[in-house]
Amino acid sequence: MVNPVAHIVIIDDEKSICNIVFEALSSSDYHIQSFDDPKAGIDYIENNRVDLVLTDLVMGEYSGVDVIDVVQANHSDAVVILMTAHPTVEAAIEVLKKGAFDFLVKPFKLDLLRATIKRGLEHQQIFRDNVYLKDQVEFLKVSNAAVREVDKEKFMKMVVNYCKREFSAAAVSLISVDVHSKEVTDIISETDTTEYQEQIEDESIVQTVIKRSKKSPIVNKESLKIKKQKYIKTTISQPICSRKQLMGVLNVITINKFDSLTAGQLDILTLLCNSVSSTFTNYQLYNDLDSSYLQAFSALANAIEARDAYTAGHTNRVFQIAELIATELGWDEITMRFLKIGCTLHDVGKIGVPDSILNKQGKLTAEELEKMNQHPELGLKIIKGIDLFEPAVPYITSHHERYDGTGYPNSLKGEDIPIEGRLLAVADTFDAIMSDRPYRKGRDIKQTLEEMLKHTGSQFDPYIVATFLRVLKSGNVDLKKIYGRSEDISKIKELEVVTEKVPV
Repeated sequence: MVNPVAHIVIIDDEKSICNIVFEALSSSDYHIQSFDDPKAGIDYIENNRVDLVLTDLVMGEYSGVDVIDVVQANHSDAVVILMTAHPTVEAAIEVLKKGAFDFLVKPFKLDLLRATIKRGLEHQQIFRDNVYLKDQVEFLKVSNAAVREVDKEKFMKMVVNYCKREFSAAAVSLISVDVHSKEVTDIISETDTTEYQEQIEDESIVQTVIKRSKKSPIVNKESLKIKKQKYIKTTISQPICSRKQLMGVLNVITINKFDSLTAGQLDILTLLCNSVSSTFTNYQLYNDLDSSYLQAFSALANAIEARDAYTAGHTNRVFQIAELIATELGWDEITMRFLKIGCTLHDVGKIGVPDSILNKQGKLTAEELEKMNQHPELGLKIIKGIDLFEPAVPYITSHHERYDGTGYPNSLKGEDIPIEGRLLAVADTFDAIMSDRPYRKGRDIKQTLEEMLKHTGSQFDPYIVATFLRVLKSGNVDLKKIYGRSEDISKIKELEVVTEKVPV
C-alpha cells in the first residue's frame, strides 16, 4: 500500500520543471517540497525526513549522482527518481548502479510521472515491510533465546544489547522493580559514552513512571548541535507492567537528525517489553516460590503416594538424595528450585496408572508393564501448558531413560538424556532399592551400592554415580534421618573400591 502522505522532494535547476512536477502532484495528499536551487534541496534532504526524491541529472555544479549520495547517507529507505533531457545508456547504467529507482526522460508524460512515483513508493513500502519482518524475526530469535535464560542478569543483558543494536541507540538501560516494595532491584545498561551513564541509570525514572501510572512510553525530546548540524536526542522510557503492576522500565536514548524511533521500531519495543514483562513475572514467581507453592506440589505428590502405601515418602526422599548430588555438582539457587519441583512431580503421570498395577505384589505382565511405562508421557500431558511446572518436564520425561539408550519413553542415550533425568535416575533408583517394596524388604546401603554399580554405564551416568559416591564418602549424609535406620557408611570397604572404579 502506497503511503498517501509521503514526503516528496523535487530538485531541478529549471524552475519551470519544478512547477510542472509540483502541479502534477498537487492533487494528491503528498507533502511536496520543490527546489530550483540544488544546494538548497540537498541541505533540506540532509535535515528532514524524506520518502522520495525527484531530481534532475545535470544541474551545473551539482548532479543527480550527488543527490543520490546524500539521500543514501541520510535515508536508507528513500527512493530516488532521475530526470534528464540528455539520456545516454552509460548515464542510465551509472545512476541505476548508484541506487536510483528509475530514470525519466524529459519531456515525459505526467501520467508516466505519477505512475513512476506510485511504483517507487510501492517499492519503498515493500522494502520497509521486509525490514519490519526481518526485525520481527530478529526480535523473535532474541526473545526466544532470552526467555529461556534462567539467569536474570544475563537475560537483562541480552535485552539491553538487542535494543542497543536494533535501535542504533546511544544508550539503553533495563531497570527491574520489586512489585511489592517498588524498589529497584537490578539495573543493566549499555552506553556509547559515559555522558549518558548517569541519566540512563537514574532510579528516579521509576518514580516518574509510577506517578504517570500509564503503560504508554514517556518520551522526552531535546535539540542538540553535533558537528554544526541539528540533531534530536530522544529519551524513551517504556514501562514494563504485568496485571497493572510495574515490574521495570526500559530506557532508550537515540540521537539522530530527524525524529525518534519509527512506528515499526516502536511496535518492536512494545512487543519486547511484553516479553520482558512475562519473563520478569516468571522471575518474580520464582522469588515468591514459598511454602504455599511447595505445599501445592506436595499435595499433588501425596495424592499419588496415597494410592500406593509402599511409596509413601518416596518423593521427599528422592529430593533429599537428589539435592545432595546437585549441591555437589554446584547447581545454582534457581536450578535447585527447579529440582524441587521436578522431584515432587516426577511420577505425576502415575495418576493415570490403574491401582491394580500400582499395588500389584507380583511381577507385572507385559501389558501391565507397558501401561506403567507410559507414566512419563502421561505426566507430560498433565503439566503441559502450566508455566509454573515447566521446569519439571526433563525430570518427568527422562528419569527412566538409560545411559545405554535402552530406556523409555524416548530411548535417549548418554548425554542426550537431560542431566536432570540422569541425576534423578540415580536418586530414584537408590531410594527404590533402599525402601521396602510390596515384594521385598529394603536393602542396606552396601547391597544398594553393589546393585547400582552393576548398572553404572548401562543404566546410570558414571559421572553422576561417582558424584553421589563422593557425597556418601564425605560422611555428610544422614541415612537414619532419611530412612529411619542407621547405616555405618564408614565401614563399607566397597565404597572405597567403587569410588576408584568410577572416575569423576
